[in-house]
Amino acid sequence: MTMPASTVRIGSRTLLLGASMIAIAALASGSWFRVRQNEVAYVTRFGQVLNAQAGPLQPGLHFKLPLADEMDTISVSTDTVKMPAMKAFTRDTQEVTLQLSLTYNVPPSSAYHLLYEVGRAGNIDIAHNLESVANDRVRSIVSRQDVTALAGEGREKIVDEIKATIASELKRLFKVEVQDVQIPTLDFSAQYKEAVNRATLARAQRVQAEQDRERARVEAETIVVKARGEADSQYARAEGQARAQLVQARAEAESTKLRGEADASAIRAKIEAAGGVDGYARQLQAQAALNWKGGLPQIMGAGMGPVPLILPLQLEDKSR
Repeated sequence: MTMPASTVRIGSRTLLLGASMIAIAALASGSWFRVRQNEVAYVTRFGQVLNAQAGPLQPGLHFKLPLADEMDTISVSTDTVKMPAMKAFTRDTQEVTLQLSLTYNVPPSSAYHLLYEVGRAGNIDIAHNLESVANDRVRSIVSRQDVTALAGEGREKIVDEIKATIASELKRLFKVEVQDVQIPTLDFSAQYKEAVNRATLARAQRVQAEQDRERARVEAETIVVKARGEADSQYARAEGQARAQLVQARAEAESTKLRGEADASAIRAKIEAAGGVDGYARQLQAQAALNWKGGLPQIMGAGMGPVPLILPLQLEDKSR
């Protein structure tokens, strides 16, 4: 059974109408575009920028020719780009690992320069270009420094130089405003860190040895001072004892002298009272005779008791 020719013609017209409407809708949707709040844009027609002198298109709804015009947008809000870690070598050929983070924004007046005068046209190579320049400047600065300066007291000054140089160069080359440059990673080779650890250990041992030597010196001086003090104390005691003994001896001598003088005075008085020396002698003999009890004088011999002492008496010759 064949369909009528009018039915075939109606179906073809409907299909053609639908395709036309779809094409018109596609063209209509391609004739406008939206620029977001944090963006600016330029329109190119067959690759040529339209109205470049007028500046970038601001946020909002804009129109373009379908199939002929294209838009290029770029963000103008503040953004932070964390770059991959990079390696650099110091002046003394020590390897250093660094990682940078850039906080920047693109002024609207710099949008044309970044989109069409740097790298490939459009918003394609901007981050890569920033990274390449920043890494090159960092390597240049690090190559002029010794690793000891970068790891020691000169580190802060070198980091400040890196930040200032990157900010200046990115503004000069790309006309971007750099708010801050962070260096979250600054690391050294394993060989250098091992050498630093050995040097630190040696320095600590040297300091400990110096402290031990100083402590020994102080202890020795303390012992010397203590010994000197004890010697001085003993000398003072000996001097005091000697002085005391001298005073005592003088006192005893003076006492003996006084007793002798007293005894001599007493004897002189007795001699005078007895009428002279002969009289005093006869007085002593008489006193001895009164005190004698008939005993003989005795002497002590070795290993013996007292032995009477017998003296021979010389008898007076009566024949005379």
